[in-house]
Amino acid sequence: MSHRPFVRLGACAAAVAGLIISLALPLPATAAVGDAALDVSVVSSRPDSVTGGDALLRISGAQGDVRVTAAGVDVTGVFAPHDDGLIGLVEQLPLGVSDVVVESGGDRASVELENHPITGPVFSGPQHPMYCTASTPPWNLGEVDENCHVAEPTVSHQYRTTDGRFLPYPADGTVPGDLATATIDGRTVPYVVRLERGTINRAVYETAVLHQPGEPAPAPGAAPSGWNGRLAYTFGGACGVGYWQGTGTGGVLTDELLARGYAVASATFNVYAQNCNDVTSAETAMMVKEHVIEQFGPVTYTIGWGGSAGTMQQLLLSNNYPGIIDGVLGEIGYPDERTTTVTGHDCSNLLGYWASAEGAGWTDEQKLAVTGQAVMQTCVGFSWFTGVDTDPAACNALIPAEERWSTANPDGLRCTISDMVKNVYGVDEQGRALRPIPDGVGLQYGLSALQDGVISVDQFLSLNANAGGFDIDGARTASRSEASIEAITRAFETGRVNTMTGGLAFTPVIEIRPYADLTGDFHDRYRSAIIRERMLAAHGDAATHVSWTSGSSPASSGPMRAQALTQLEQWLDNIIARGGQGSRERTIEARPAGLTDGCFDASGTFIAEPLDYADPAKACNQLYPYHSDPRFEAGEPLTRDVLKCELTAPVRGDYPVLTDEQWQELQNVFADGVCDWSKPSQGYAELSGTWLDFGTTQRAELGEPQLRGDAWIGRELTVDVAADNSATLTYQWLADGSPIAGAQGATFVVTEEQRGSAITVRVGASMADRIAVTRVSAPSAAVANAPVDPTPAPTPAPTVPAPDPTDPDAGAWAIVDVGDGRVAQGGTLLVRVSGLTPGQQIGAEVQSDPLVVRNVPAAGPDGRVEFRVAIPASFPVGAHALVLSAAGESDIRTPIAVLRAGALGITGAEAPWGIALLSAALLCAGGLMYVLRRRRRV
Repeated sequence: MSHRPFVRLGACAAAVAGLIISLALPLPATAAVGDAALDVSVVSSRPDSVTGGDALLRISGAQGDVRVTAAGVDVTGVFAPHDDGLIGLVEQLPLGVSDVVVESGGDRASVELENHPITGPVFSGPQHPMYCTASTPPWNLGEVDENCHVAEPTVSHQYRTTDGRFLPYPADGTVPGDLATATIDGRTVPYVVRLERGTINRAVYETAVLHQPGEPAPAPGAAPSGWNGRLAYTFGGACGVGYWQGTGTGGVLTDELLARGYAVASATFNVYAQNCNDVTSAETAMMVKEHVIEQFGPVTYTIGWGGSAGTMQQLLLSNNYPGIIDGVLGEIGYPDERTTTVTGHDCSNLLGYWASAEGAGWTDEQKLAVTGQAVMQTCVGFSWFTGVDTDPAACNALIPAEERWSTANPDGLRCTISDMVKNVYGVDEQGRALRPIPDGVGLQYGLSALQDGVISVDQFLSLNANAGGFDIDGARTASRSEASIEAITRAFETGRVNTMTGGLAFTPVIEIRPYADLTGDFHDRYRSAIIRERMLAAHGDAATHVSWTSGSSPASSGPMRAQALTQLEQWLDNIIARGGQGSRERTIEARPAGLTDGCFDASGTFIAEPLDYADPAKACNQLYPYHSDPRFEAGEPLTRDVLKCELTAPVRGDYPVLTDEQWQELQNVFADGVCDWSKPSQGYAELSGTWLDFGTTQRAELGEPQLRGDAWIGRELTVDVAADNSATLTYQWLADGSPIAGAQGATFVVTEEQRGSAITVRVGASMADRIAVTRVSAPSAAVANAPVDPTPAPTPAPTVPAPDPTDPDAGAWAIVDVGDGRVAQGGTLLVRVSGLTPGQQIGAEVQSDPLVVRNVPAAGPDGRVEFRVAIPASFPVGAHALVLSAAGESDIRTPIAVLRAGALGITGAEAPWGIALLSAALLCAGGLMYVLRRRRRV
């Protein structure tokens, strides 16, 4: 069978006869899309982000009987009443794109799903090597496959003791005497936790929920009695290069959450110490959340939970992949990883200089004036992060030494952040990732200290002459580090630099910070001010962001955390009451009355006071003073979002009095210029969008399958389908939506077993580096015996040769699919067009009685567009043509047939035979499926 057939007139006779005979047999009624509110939606994920072959779906607006098919398979039986509609877990979805169709009361609704492997990826792009830990301690989940996945998750139970510990629940059925209880929505339940561990997206995941052994297994229609319908997703801190599966999650045995009835979830890729990659963190969180919803049922909302880089992840996920979490509860956090890790590079340069002979003799006061921090240990702590960018060989111990990069093994695995995230940043000609940091060109370390008279001109010049940097392979250099402007642009466009202009426009954020500046902890309060400043820069106000500070002791931070959770719950409840997520205006209106910035003093008293970095006299700033970092002291604005500064010539008047020799030396040190902080970063770009995909988005080309032959017992059915020549096609024949065992070829011989059933065929197309596509044919007539004296076929018409591919007029600029081309008066005709240029705009018109089709959408990134043509009830019955046009191209004419209203559901005895013959003739004359090559333009 040709994947790109040209319809030939020589096949006309059989087509005419087959069409006439099929019209003579009863046809199932075809549901039309009406005005009823019938709808089907995905509850467990976005429709384009289904994973693992299953999805929890909701149906609303059904009237009377309901029939649901998923990729052609009847799945009606999995749906059950839920709230004011139906809900059901649909399983065994094919990989790639397929449709779920719902029919009820004469109405029809559908949703297109895109299913991805449970091992990923979904949107993170090609996967890097992974070294497994799931089969070893602390997980011990059993044998793993090549993707580090185990066959099944494990389930155990823990209980909370009355003295505040979690212990294994007895397996012998006894109830511990020290079992605590929890009160959930006014109900007292035993504090027993169901703990599940498994593998998703090559990570180990954990989920926890209050649930006793012996209770029914959790299910969408039978949620655990101790669950409040909400999900908390936890994130872990630090920053380390991945390539290994990890040994810890963000933690799920969290009393503050479980005691309120939350389900709690996390995974190893949500701990930055193991996977400092917010794209795969987001992808993993999305997939684990999907699993929770499919297991427990719809979630009211999801909050984020976690400190340090756990807050960083929450902010990045909320901005770049909004909807994974609905509210941020962050602690001791940062705005993003890339602009924060820059401080580590600066501290490494400074500490290295002060440890050298050139940097000897500096006092701590002078050093702190340069770093801007409270104590020197803060800079030491930040310097620990330098290695994630500067040592390609510093891999986790699980990665064999011979597989790591070295100068002797340049093709080995490079263990830097940029290399791990090269799907985002791109690579150079040697395959090394482009790096957006560090860059120190033009940076004047200690400028404010010089201007304030804390350091001398000679100290300033010596520091900046000897600060040095690192090259792309981690070698120390006398010259400053230089970043890739291309990588910086991608960092801004894709949201790795968090400008907070995406989902954070409407996501509520409560950010708390136990104060630790004076202890040398690098989770300094200055980072809260940066978050606030970026919110102000993005939106002109910070009404979706609340910042609290307390003392560092648990006696101070614990009550602050509990109050923050209560306030975030109220905020999210208010948002739902106003219509749900997605609107900045709603989020601001829903902010609880009295929820404001402030701090808690030593007695626990809350001081309401707007965050104000610039005024040290504020009460909270007196209790918890702000500090800064080396770049702020070098002149960078508080937004701290310049990765590579624009340069300008130094101006002598900007410095204290310089001798001519000092001025000349300064110009030599900064031969390319000094930073111009009035301008944005080199490479700056606006965020290009949310839910960006770093893998393939192009689909395999596949038209609508067309059944050929008669659904008579003993006769063979075939399928015609247009597909790319390089596509691998699969087939599954179905009877009334049930797969027929063994019927997986391009042809099928109807048997007695299918009597009375309608036959369909499901065709899947897969191609390397493209998304697989599955489509299902229209149903046949009900299977019956062949007529005793079937109507003879007309004499075949002469064969017309196929178009000559060398003829410049042969072929067309698009692939047009109108199914069988028949549409009833008052109905709609589904038109699918592929092979277009992304963004290409086309026109459409039905002729011969002109009907212009309005608002045809532009082609998507995959060159495809789909639209419906509404045929007026008064439109003339008969043969017409759908005409597509595009600038600079000749029109494409596709024959269609308009039948009188109701004719698609009547028997052949009632059918207008003239229309049937005319439609068959149209089939012979030009074909209802045009699959032609794109015309080459020069």
